[in-house]
Amino acid sequence: MKFRNFHIFSVILIVLISGSGAAADLVQVKSPFNANEVKWIQSTGNSSISGSAFLQLNEKEKKGCAGFGVELLPVAGYSNERILNIYGNNSQGQVLMKDNPPKFTPDPTEYHELVRKSKCDEKNQFSFKGLPAGEYYVIFFIIWKDETGKDDGGAVMRRVSLKAGDNVVVSAL
Repeated sequence: MKFRNFHIFSVILIVLISGSGAAADLVQVKSPFNANEVKWIQSTGNSSISGSAFLQLNEKEKKGCAGFGVELLPVAGYSNERILNIYGNNSQGQVLMKDNPPKFTPDPTEYHELVRKSKCDEKNQFSFKGLPAGEYYVIFFIIWKDETGKDDGGAVMRRVSLKAGDNVVVSAL
């Protein structure tokens, strides 16, 4: 599955999750979204994050991120609260669409725009270069059609701390 516009991909994921059967919980985010708190992600730096990701489907089966979207989300009060509600912690995890992740209110457009976006290559590898120092959530969206044509999959998250000049390798499973 290839997406040229990852903003559209993020919107599709939200629609898929919200329309996946049982109604998703609507979570009121108490932390205000402050664009000024996360605009640093648009800066250029000398750090990088690379690696690979797999979604664990069951004890024996996993699916790689090849061809799927990867986002770097800046850590802030608003994103911390959302991530905690989705993954149950703020360090690493995964969520399957069948588990019906929550929807959020408010859900500001800028929250989805102030990120860095890429995708995994055919070897399940990704790379972000020229990053400023800071705290990030690396989120992998791994979604496909099952044998009945329904959307399946989910997302994998890892929190990463970058100092100036760091080259961090992430393995998310």
